[in-house]
Amino acid sequence: MNENELQDALKTLLREIALMNEGKASDAGVPDDLVNLRRVRTFYEEGMLTNNAGLVVTTADGTEFQLTIVRSR
Repeated sequence: MNENELQDALKTLLREIALMNEGKASDAGVPDDLVNLRRVRTFYEEGMLTNNAGLVVTTADGTEFQLTIVRSR
């Protein structure tokens, strides 16, 4: 697995979690904060000027996180 494959897998996983209703997410053990995701996009989709793989995750309250994926070995 390379950085972009991990990025795409995490993006898919986070989007699926965002689409779950609260009951289903709770049954699956998903933390409440992850159920309230508004948007998950890659750095490329966001138009960020970087060659790194990564995601921009936006929560329902507008908080934004940038997750950079760097292979260490």
